[in-house]
Amino acid sequence: MIVRRPVLRTKRQYKNKTLHKKAILDKNICSFITIFASEITFICLSEKRKFMKKMNWKALLPHFIAVVIFVVVAFMFCKPASEGKVLQQHDVTQWKGMAQNCYDYKDKHGHFPLWTNGMFSGMPSYQIVMDGDNPVNISIFMQIISLHLPKPMNFFFIACICFYFLSQVMRINPYIGIMGALGYAYATYNPIIIVAGHDTKMMAIAYLPFLIGSILLIFRKQYWWGLALTAISASFLIQANHMQITYYGFLIVSAMSLSYLIIWIKEKDFKHIALTFGLLIVGAGAAIGYNAVNLMTTYEYAKETIRGGSVLSDKNSKTTATGLSKDYAFSYSMYKAEPLVLMFPYAFGGSSAYLEVAEDKSKAIKALQEMNPPQLGQQLQNYLQFYWGGIGNTSGPPYAGAIICFLALLGLVVLDDKYRWWMLGISLMSIMMSWGQFFEGFNLFLLNHLPMYNKFRAPSMIMVIPTFVMCMMAMASFDTILKYEDKEELWKKLKKGFIIAGAVFALAFLVYLSSDFMGEADKALAKQVSQIQDQQQKSMLEQPVHTFISALKDDRKDLFLGSIFRSFLFIIVPVLAIYLFVKKKINSLIVIVAVALFAFIDVMSIDVKYMKEENFQDDNDTETTFKKTDADQMILKDTGYYRVFNLTQGAQAAFNQGALNSYYHKSVGGYHPAKLSIYQDLIEHQLYNFPNCMPVVNMLNAKYIVTPGQAQNAPPMVQINPNALGACWFVKGIVVKKTPNEIMDCLTTLDTKDSAVISEDDKALATASAQADSTAKISLVKNDNDFIEYSSSSTAAQFAVFSEVYYKEGWKAYIDGKETPIVKTNYVLRGLSVPAGNHKITFEFKPSAYYGSMKTSVAASGLMWLMLFAAIGQFFYYKRKNA
Repeated sequence: MIVRRPVLRTKRQYKNKTLHKKAILDKNICSFITIFASEITFICLSEKRKFMKKMNWKALLPHFIAVVIFVVVAFMFCKPASEGKVLQQHDVTQWKGMAQNCYDYKDKHGHFPLWTNGMFSGMPSYQIVMDGDNPVNISIFMQIISLHLPKPMNFFFIACICFYFLSQVMRINPYIGIMGALGYAYATYNPIIIVAGHDTKMMAIAYLPFLIGSILLIFRKQYWWGLALTAISASFLIQANHMQITYYGFLIVSAMSLSYLIIWIKEKDFKHIALTFGLLIVGAGAAIGYNAVNLMTTYEYAKETIRGGSVLSDKNSKTTATGLSKDYAFSYSMYKAEPLVLMFPYAFGGSSAYLEVAEDKSKAIKALQEMNPPQLGQQLQNYLQFYWGGIGNTSGPPYAGAIICFLALLGLVVLDDKYRWWMLGISLMSIMMSWGQFFEGFNLFLLNHLPMYNKFRAPSMIMVIPTFVMCMMAMASFDTILKYEDKEELWKKLKKGFIIAGAVFALAFLVYLSSDFMGEADKALAKQVSQIQDQQQKSMLEQPVHTFISALKDDRKDLFLGSIFRSFLFIIVPVLAIYLFVKKKINSLIVIVAVALFAFIDVMSIDVKYMKEENFQDDNDTETTFKKTDADQMILKDTGYYRVFNLTQGAQAAFNQGALNSYYHKSVGGYHPAKLSIYQDLIEHQLYNFPNCMPVVNMLNAKYIVTPGQAQNAPPMVQINPNALGACWFVKGIVVKKTPNEIMDCLTTLDTKDSAVISEDDKALATASAQADSTAKISLVKNDNDFIEYSSSSTAAQFAVFSEVYYKEGWKAYIDGKETPIVKTNYVLRGLSVPAGNHKITFEFKPSAYYGSMKTSVAASGLMWLMLFAAIGQFFYYKRKNA
């Protein structure tokens, strides 16, 4: 497939005006698509010599330059990755722990299970790892876009390519598009989350501009290409499997669509409105269909997790009856002035994990070093944190770049309405949403009324929206400035833009003058000292603590003021370059090179502090994280079926960062952002109270309890729990309670060996009366994740309790092949009424959400291929008509 530069023709050659509109795609869009798809198609349809002769190399050159720059920058920034080293990523390490049980299963069966036994006593594995069995999937495009670059180079490269694609759809100068792409891909938030291990979030961020650009193609009446690429890009975004970023993408699309809709209504272009939104529905439907397996299982699972609410919700819970609680949803909120970090990186101290001030220049460190007694300085060192914003703890600021922000502000006066207002509107709205608990009235309204919003937390994450919009706006305004013909009118507009930028600097300086530079930890420390009752002890601590906090505040002031001056110095470059351009002293190419170079240096000089060579390590070194401890080796000698309760870091950590234990063991704890709601209830109301929850620990078959060593730095100790109840057992009696709260309270003192508690609503399912039978026995034959088999023998009907987590969406129970209703028992476990005699009992996990949506996914894949072929076919059709 050839894409040549559009040839100028007379009006006579365009007798059909409709043909004139559809005949040729914009040269930048076409030639860019050519790089990744069109060239391959043409080679398949034409002779090689003919291809080489007709290829418009001049039109393609900027795009090849862009790709080369993106690859080179990715290699330079991630140089250790090219040497075979890998990032130390906390969340990825946790994921490896939680996924290991599924990989062990795959090694044995050739595919992943749908249920994992590795953590939280068992849960669906949908959000951990899952097979893709779609034979006609479109993953080949992912491979093309990534060029098979190693991680994390691929993240940055994909983000660059997708944003560059957006720039060409917007008909931006390709070299300005390169600037915008680098600004977006290397915005400081991105390397920060990559180092943390938020891979799915980064992939979603990378694909976001691909979706926006594809939709803009439809808006620009390039219907077939727009439809095909919208379906593909939306599929990629959803497949990245970070629903919160996908949700934010939907907000951007909604704001942009509303703006264009108003313009089209004013122009009375109702046919285009109907066609556009019809195609968007088709494209979205295809993307949803393609991801049906993931979406349907996630939707089904989400209803049973903390994101779907809890029946035990109260004012202290993380959830409400329908979703996340206000306090939990608004955790990680930003102070109202904190979004200034988009333009001033260290306005709020930067990171809580790194020393943002050199040790020899820090007043706070000096105060600690000079403190008497030295032991007090060592204790106060735990409070040495330069970040003082509302989030509490953060790995770094979401810095978009001073030059990028400055150019975006100029866009408020130089861009036309189709871009300006929706970009400003969604940016301001997302900034207000980032305030969370610090702008409670507004955000509480959204939490209660904006669909699906109460399923997400961490309002600060929404800063990805203004970061994206500012990069897009900066690129568009810079391009507009360089293409503006009336230089006098342009200069008048730019003066207004300079005033807006000056107002932002004035606001930042006002915040600097009026802030107390106190973080929540500082306030808590000062309050703690002030409440000491012993006056002698208080007098000894008061002055040193005050000196330390004052010094820390001085360091933060220096960081804030330094950021203001730093941003001002960087902004001088585009101001001077644009001024000389307007006065016709330099040409546009020099302006682009100067501004782009300093914009890149601006962001990259911050990035290297958060992703550096020290963050990489040899691949073999990562495996030391999972090296078996003495405790592991002792436990693994037991080849039976049991669970491990690892308390070496405390009960809280066991359930919030305890996935490493699942690498070798079936664990009571674990790590997952969306735990099953009933299990979270059990954690909060029982397991956090360890050891005052032994009836629950016993029923979870926690045979081994790992605790810290008695001496400092001593290895963990293994305690055998002799009362662990095993995989299954018959009980002698059934307790019936009316409410979930009564059931949970009952577990505190219940003898779970001899008794079971169920809801009054399930009383009819417990047909066995749990009669005493000294000869009755039930045992596990095998547990194969998705399939479990037991054998039972009794002379009278019995009620059996199985130490497996209750999950109604997919588990089926059979006694001798006949389906039997599963009774929710002891709040989280499964129970069955077992008749007298010898029986084979089986449980099978066959969720309809998984098996029922596979055909939909295959059909949607086929539809997307047809869309793509139709777009290519239409291009050739109109090309020949115009030949």
